Amino acid sequence: MKKILIILSLILVKSMVFSQDIDLYNIKKDDNITSPKIPSTMSFNEFQLLSQNLRMKDMMYAIIVPGYVHFKAKENKTAYTLLTLRTASYIGLGASYFSSKARGDKWYSGLINSKDNTNNIQITEDWSVKKSDVVVVASMVTIFSTYLYDWIHGQYKLQKKQNMIRYKYGIKLKLEQNLSSNIKFSPALGLSVKF
Repeated sequence: MKKILIILSLILVKSMVFSQDIDLYNIKKDDNITSPKIPSTMSFNEFQLLSQNLRMKDMMYAIIVPGYVHFKAKENKTAYTLLTLRTASYIGLGASYFSSKARGDKWYSGLINSKDNTNNIQITEDWSVKKSDVVVVASMVTIFSTYLYDWIHGQYKLQKKQNMIRYKYGIKLKLEQNLSSNIKFSPALGLSVKF
């Protein structure tokens, strides 16, 4: 188990340090140079939300930073909740690991055929599970589920907010275009006198 975690962490570090972002689509313009037409009533926060894109590197960042996608979508309450849950899970894994090492036990042993009730939870008459194993499994499930929730739900919330902003300013721009197209200008001659 230790070797698998080391290999996975080395792959993760290597991919973050030595690789570039992977694009699965063609980029037709340079967003850093092109200045978009921004409506005068649009706030900076709305502009920031419209400019956010989720990419492959964001998946990797979301593994390391709990709630990363929700922070990007400006959903801070959900992001901090995910951060708290995953941090508590990491603490549970660490506590389970160090307590098992202090007792000289294996870190995770699963179901065991034992009637010893000191540190175990009895499942049946013959089978029991260690309390630390329950903590390990609960922590791992919480880590993976918070990551998936962060990625899937965060992406949904970001896209929903972007669509709401596009809809809001799309209607305003359409109204402005209709008003400006209804006003007819005709040539006229004027005279002004100032004293």
